[in-house]
Amino acid sequence: MARHQEDRSVTPGLAQAFISAREGIPAGVSLADLEERLGRLLDTARAHWPGVDLDGARFAAHLARHLPADSTPEALERLHLPDLYLAHACAEGVPAAHAAFEAHLLSEVNVAVARLKLPPAALDEVRQLVRQKMLVPGPDTPPKLAAYPGTGPLSGWVRAAALWLALDLQRQRSSHDTPKDDSTLSLLVDPGDDPELAYLKTTYRTEFNTAFGQALANLSPRERNLLRLKYLDGLSIDQFGALYGVHRATGARWVVAAQQALLEETRRLLTERLRLTGSQLDSVLRLISSQLDVSLSRLLRSRVD
Repeated sequence: MARHQEDRSVTPGLAQAFISAREGIPAGVSLADLEERLGRLLDTARAHWPGVDLDGARFAAHLARHLPADSTPEALERLHLPDLYLAHACAEGVPAAHAAFEAHLLSEVNVAVARLKLPPAALDEVRQLVRQKMLVPGPDTPPKLAAYPGTGPLSGWVRAAALWLALDLQRQRSSHDTPKDDSTLSLLVDPGDDPELAYLKTTYRTEFNTAFGQALANLSPRERNLLRLKYLDGLSIDQFGALYGVHRATGARWVVAAQQALLEETRRLLTERLRLTGSQLDSVLRLISSQLDVSLSRLLRSRVD
């Protein structure tokens, strides 16, 4: 403990750094109590990662930015503080933090992509992508680890990122081998179509494709990602829950809501553009619903969020 007290003495002003980042001290919180709490949390985080030296005041400011404006410092106790400390140290470019990430967290890539049964070369490529995304800043952006919120374990956050990267890598490779189709929706006349539907398919094919593509673009990034995971990557409801850290029933509701949002937005756009009766629009929506697997797999290949 003496060593941590020493560490704290050379990084004074934790409370002041915290307050500056939050632009004020929460009501009913004394400066002395805040300094004591932040010092204790800093000691705990440093003890978890010996040798990873991160400026205490910078870490206190980082913690302040992770709390909602109306929360109190007690909420810090619910965060994964050692994980936040390591992630922030990595984002700050601390070499020992990079080494700790490599030693303790990169193995999560193997866990995340085990079901994909990747060949060794592809697995190595995913690991390298994780290193690059997590640890290397872009021209105008910090490393992805800077965005780690601390609300769940860092290991789970890394697993989710690894799975996304592996799935995206598979999509890119499969797209080179997939024949291109000039149609988003397979609106070809089928012998079983009733006359009205056959007429709609042949007359408004371009408009249907345009509206469907625009409706997909109008969804939120999360809604598009949910649809992509289901229709492109074939994730089950259980896998949705594991990926997003929610109950399987919640994951199922999210997917259904995204599907409904897509169909409703398609209907809205078609209503604006075409003079169709309600029954004709309903026929179109039934057609689109029946072809979601094919239509979305084509569209989503070119939309990665």
